[in-house]
Amino acid sequence: MKYHSEKKEWITIKCIFLLLGCIFLVSCTSSPSEQIRKKGNRPIDPWALRSVLDLKPRILTLALDSECYLAYDLNACGLYRAWKGGVNWDGTVYTETKVAQPTSWGKDYFLNPSLQESWLLEQNGRKQEVTTRFQGYRFESGQIYLKYRLTTEKDTIFLEERPEFIRDDQGNPGLERVFTTQGMDGNLSITLLTKPKAIKLKNNTTTISRTFFKKIPDQVRPMGPKNSENLGKYWMERSDCFTCHEWSENTVGPGFQQIAEKYSDDEMAVDLLVKKIKDGGSGVWGDAAMNPHPNLEDSSLSAMVNYILSLDYKDSTKETSNQEKKTIVNKSPSTETKALRPGFGSPLNRVHPSYDLQTISVKGIEFKVGGLAFLPDGKLLVSSWTPQGEVYLLEGVETGDNDKIKIKTMAKGLAEPLGLAVVENEIFVLQKQELTQLIDHDGDGITDEYKSICNSFDVSMDFHEFAFGLVYKDGYFYANLSMPMRLMANEKPLPDRGKTLKIARDGSYEEVIHGLRTPNGIGIGKDEELFVTDNQGQWLPGNKFIHVRSGDFHGMRWGLPDSLQSLKMVPPAVWLPQNEIANSPSEPSLLYDGPYKNQMIFGDVTHGGIKRVFLETVNGSYQGAVFRFAQGLNVGINRIRRGPDGALYAGGVGMGGGWGWNETRQGLQRLKYNKKVTFEILAIRSKPNGFEIEFTEPLAIGQGDASSDYLVEQWWYKPTEAYGGPKMDLEVLKASEVKIGANRKKVHLTLPGLKKEHVVKFNLNPELRSINGQNLWSSEAWYTLNNIPKN
Repeated sequence: MKYHSEKKEWITIKCIFLLLGCIFLVSCTSSPSEQIRKKGNRPIDPWALRSVLDLKPRILTLALDSECYLAYDLNACGLYRAWKGGVNWDGTVYTETKVAQPTSWGKDYFLNPSLQESWLLEQNGRKQEVTTRFQGYRFESGQIYLKYRLTTEKDTIFLEERPEFIRDDQGNPGLERVFTTQGMDGNLSITLLTKPKAIKLKNNTTTISRTFFKKIPDQVRPMGPKNSENLGKYWMERSDCFTCHEWSENTVGPGFQQIAEKYSDDEMAVDLLVKKIKDGGSGVWGDAAMNPHPNLEDSSLSAMVNYILSLDYKDSTKETSNQEKKTIVNKSPSTETKALRPGFGSPLNRVHPSYDLQTISVKGIEFKVGGLAFLPDGKLLVSSWTPQGEVYLLEGVETGDNDKIKIKTMAKGLAEPLGLAVVENEIFVLQKQELTQLIDHDGDGITDEYKSICNSFDVSMDFHEFAFGLVYKDGYFYANLSMPMRLMANEKPLPDRGKTLKIARDGSYEEVIHGLRTPNGIGIGKDEELFVTDNQGQWLPGNKFIHVRSGDFHGMRWGLPDSLQSLKMVPPAVWLPQNEIANSPSEPSLLYDGPYKNQMIFGDVTHGGIKRVFLETVNGSYQGAVFRFAQGLNVGINRIRRGPDGALYAGGVGMGGGWGWNETRQGLQRLKYNKKVTFEILAIRSKPNGFEIEFTEPLAIGQGDASSDYLVEQWWYKPTEAYGGPKMDLEVLKASEVKIGANRKKVHLTLPGLKKEHVVKFNLNPELRSINGQNLWSSEAWYTLNNIPKN
């Protein structure tokens, strides 16, 4: 299948590379007569991976050979590091550790720690200001070609670089870098200021640079922490600890393991070391002075010290006994609680009766679903939140028969791909640091080129800076950027964080809304409008279902300048009370089925299941009610898409530490509407003096006509800098009048004392029955009354 035809500007470059066998323009330290053995043995698959690495947010790691890893800093379009060793793939997606990111280990052949001005462009001998942009990479004959664009005031130059591991005839390791330039004026020169040597590139042709190194002995992966609590390690990385200290070797200062062993029996060690780090000094380990750290908070320092002390492995017996003691101390007698029926105070535990469920299962594949999208031919694309960062191509999912499903890994090596979109047969994926197009040049269903569309939005190394979802509407992409979670006292979030961005095909972007925290979901819904969900946290007393309106501020005040701290929060269309109806709401989607047509649904990664939202417009703004809808699924739902067959495809993800439902990790399922009627609340509409409740079936005679059948409460939320928030001024409302309509599907409640900008919760009598004898599927609903209609 052919997804895309490449732009003309790269055709010339490709033709030039086809002639490389006839070209031998070499700039190297070795003699041209030396026999070069090329192409390394790739030690891992995938061998080209995007990630955070060594605190740098946009890194492409290439495992060219077990003797040579490369790391390219894509912000600067430069080679950051060449080394022998490997990568500690640590962090949420790799080891389910929330406060860590991947780090390299081993010994460097060379290191370029600062790459901000690595490209020198001169016109007639005069230095030119230059802007660099990474444009992606492609694979050809098992090798990778990186693409850059250099822009001056007058010129745009395109480059490709093909790096490869080589050896000389003595077996010494080496690095070959092949550059091809296009668009250079005859009076323009380009020099790459890089270690181990600068490389001057030839105009509009190919330059080959080869460098050989002394052999490095086999490297040993350093011993990491014995437990998974890496908050202290995180704070250490954010400060300057690794400037003077290594894990186990003495350098400028002692190794961390030596420190742990020295203070293993000192009960006052934490307080002592916290003070020592804060004040600085010397003498305990020699004459080298440790810098003071007055700006670090004591809580951060304590976490760092406790982490360092955990690296003492000598006395495992003592640790075990302490753990046992801790377990005994934490034991408490169980307390009896009244069991709540599913759908009547607790989450549902079954699939919605109006839908038939099929679990999509392929042997050997974990569907940790980060994104879902369909190609025009009906094939399903699934991006996976796994260390390998795959995108799968599934054929035959609409059959309902797993034996008929064919699967292919069409892309891999992506960094936390949490969004997918298909635009006129072109495939786009949202990675943690980039919007990328996946291009299959030869039609074999496997990505040949990873083209960077937008990689300039703000991102740091923080593990919580996700890029969520992907929607294409009216010629633009829309995506959400979450806030960081761990900031030092003197740090603020980067400007683009906590926003919904509108991204053009040329890579430019603009802010749409701001003040979001963890907006793991964006979708097109009612009236072709955009909606996003957000998670409870600081400044968010509850979860949110938000209508996207340009310029709106949604409450998260981290990073706002002092002049905007008084900015008023725009209320969500629907509040989603924490642990009652949501916990980690995800992608919104529109329903087309039966009585639910034009209503919306969303999943939840932690609370589980699928929820339904009824929206109406009051005084020009959306508001409405949220209902329990379906459970009985095998994972917390992260993404929902409607397929060409009309079915809903729901995929989930999870991890330990509270990020998941019921300790599940993965799953992909198909829900097909079966036209069976389920008795439940279909809609709740606000009225000047109360509400109208509509059911999917008529109420039985004698049912629902008493005010005692409707327990109604109202409250409001006050956003503060604390995590979450209580229900403010919670009160019970009693219906003064109950009117049942002629068709017995609608009930009007008159409710004195209703207040706008409040959440109104409805809890109906669970024994209510329909005219056909059905019991209620769920008795609860939460309506957000931003405005009270006048008529």
